Amino acid sequence: MSRFAAAKKIYTMSKKLHSIRGGSALKYFRDAVYCSKKHGASPENYFVLRFFELSEDERSTYLTSGRSKALDRVLNSNASEKEKQEIGHKSLFNSTFNELLKRDFVYAPVSDFASFSCFIDKHNEFILKPDTGTMGRGVEKRRADEFEDLEAFFSYCCENKILLEEVITQHEALNKINPYCINSIRVNAARSSKEIKLIGACLKCGTGENISDNFHSGGIAYPLNLENGMVSGPGRNNTDLNEYVYHPGSEIYMPGFQIPYWEEVKNAVISGMKIVPSLGYIGWDIAVTPSGPEIIEGNYSWPGGNIIQFDKVGKYPLLLSCCGE
Repeated sequence: MSRFAAAKKIYTMSKKLHSIRGGSALKYFRDAVYCSKKHGASPENYFVLRFFELSEDERSTYLTSGRSKALDRVLNSNASEKEKQEIGHKSLFNSTFNELLKRDFVYAPVSDFASFSCFIDKHNEFILKPDTGTMGRGVEKRRADEFEDLEAFFSYCCENKILLEEVITQHEALNKINPYCINSIRVNAARSSKEIKLIGACLKCGTGENISDNFHSGGIAYPLNLENGMVSGPGRNNTDLNEYVYHPGSEIYMPGFQIPYWEEVKNAVISGMKIVPSLGYIGWDIAVTPSGPEIIEGNYSWPGGNIIQFDKVGKYPLLLSCCGE
């Protein structure tokens, strides 16, 4: 990103802060530029992590975009390109981590029409995902009866590298929060020389009728206590400064909400880390079904550092410790 583009983003964010909470937009701008240089904080870091309210000592503990990128390079330096692709490509991920998946899937470009048709016959409703991409972009829920020409749909999925997945049935407790999407758990884990450490976690909840719970698609992230799997405070989004104690829509009071099968969720993360031991830092998205956790995907490049710090505890020192420093 050019300096001009970066300055433009900071300027836009500063004006937004001014309109929401008052104060000087110029002061926000200068402080955000300082935080970018000193702490590697992006405009989104500054906004959603409330850097404008933090002391310098507190700022130094937060995992920012700049710090995360630097640690990514160190912690994932031993991974081959093939192993990174197994995380970054959803079709390869499903095959590599199949033992931690319960859902049926078919990747159109490597399938034949007969197998594709069989999947459609078995699953009247299914999820379409682009093989690569982030932030929930391009994810759709579709029905088989929408497509009169199945061969044309198959060609479209092949040309656009589309992965089709069976719809996951989530646990009733999570479904009550928002039934329109899978309200997934994000757990970031890192590998030190001695052990696998859980760095931070959150519950990602969708809003409205969005089929994605992603923070960048209108979702709200609630901090989770790593020890007991309970929501430990209000949630945040990336568009305003509200503290969401109640989930908008269901109006469920979230602090104290217990994630079902929490120990099994943590065990699934550990198991996932062991499958690709050369990768040292991954953010795992996990669904909780009526019978236990199911891995959705992994993220190895800037895996959601903002959302795992909504407990107001900076994760930089803990992640730094995994580098042996």
